[in-house]
Amino acid sequence: MAFVQFSQVSLAFGDRDILKNVSVNLQTGTKAALTGANGAGKSTLIKVMAGLVQPDSGNRICQKDARIAYLPQSGLTHHGCTLREEADKAFQFGYDIQKEIDGIGDMLKAGNGNTQSLLERQAGLIAQLEDSGWHRREAQAESVLIGLGFSQEDLSRQTEEFSGGWQMRIALAKALMQNPDILLLDEPTN
Repeated sequence: MAFVQFSQVSLAFGDRDILKNVSVNLQTGTKAALTGANGAGKSTLIKVMAGLVQPDSGNRICQKDARIAYLPQSGLTHHGCTLREEADKAFQFGYDIQKEIDGIGDMLKAGNGNTQSLLERQAGLIAQLEDSGWHRREAQAESVLIGLGFSQEDLSRQTEEFSGGWQMRIALAKALMQNPDILLLDEPTN
C-alpha cells in the first residue's frame, strides 16, 4: 500500500506562516478533501504533498516507487504535439523503467557488476512495468480520453487547438493515465 506522510511541516513566505506544524497521512484508497478560505494555504500544502515545494521544516516521507499525480487548478496549456502524443507523456514512468531495464541488460552483457543482484533488479523492474499496464498504454489513453469527452478524431488534433477547459481535461486524462497511487487534485470542480 503506497503512502505519503508529513509531520510537523511548516512553510512561510516572508513573515507570513502559510503552513505551521501540519501533519497529514495519505494512503492508497484514502479519499480526503481539504477545505478552507482563499489564501489559507491549501494549494501550497498540496504542492508540498506532491513534492513540488519544499517545506521550511518538517518531514515528508513517501513510500519508494509510490506514484503521485498532481493536477493544478489552472494555468495548464499543451502545445507542439497531437492529443495522442501528449497523452503518451503520462507514461514517462514506463519509459524510465524500460531505460533502466535496458541499462541493466547492457551491464549484464559487459559483465559489469554483481550478476545476481542485477538480474533480481531487472526482474523486479520488468514485473513493475508489466503490472503498471504500460504495454497497454495506447488503449488505456484512448479509453480515458474518449471517456472524458474527446472524439476519435480529436486524438490526431494538435493540443493547442483545444480551449482552456479542454486543456484541463487533457491534464486530468494524463493524471488518470499515470494510474497513480495518490492523486492530488487542486480545485477538482474546475
